[in-house]
Amino acid sequence: MSALAGKTLFISGGSRGIGLALAKRVAADGANVALIAKTAEPHPQLPGTVYTAATEIEEAGGQA
Repeated sequence: MSALAGKTLFISGGSRGIGLALAKRVAADGANVALIAKTAEPHPQLPGTVYTAATEIEEAGGQA
């Protein structure tokens, strides 16, 4: 059992990049993720929104 299992982490900047990678990693370790990001609408040149990030986190095994 991971030390993060059942814990809730608050992660900002989680719609892409390092924030998303961290959120997915801790979710895979059993953590719940409270995610904030300013990207609610898709950017024409950058992938990911807070909503797609939440889906990816849940697919990794966490709750977002």
